[in-house]
Amino acid sequence: MVTTGMRVGKYELGRTLGEGNSAKVKLATDTVSGQSFAVKIIDKSRTSRLNVPVQIKREIRTLNALKHPNIVRLHEVNVSIAYGDSWILLIEFFVYPRYDQ
Repeated sequence: MVTTGMRVGKYELGRTLGEGNSAKVKLATDTVSGQSFAVKIIDKSRTSRLNVPVQIKREIRTLNALKHPNIVRLHEVNVSIAYGDSWILLIEFFVYPRYDQ
């Protein structure tokens, strides 16, 4: 189980940004640079029967191939047994401007 305050490598996990059936996205801070990232933590035990590993590999390939200022960039991929045998994707984080206020 991944909780606020835990570390994934040099990144300290913060609040949850989103959650789905097999993944959780948390805000993370690089403890060296102070830069913010989104960390997508995908529980492998919930994905094996759904052919999701193929989809995850496709997502990683796609994010690595796309280089555009309006598309978030993938910074790091990790497969971790320490966090419940999870895929961990470290993704650029930025706040979209809100136009409804």
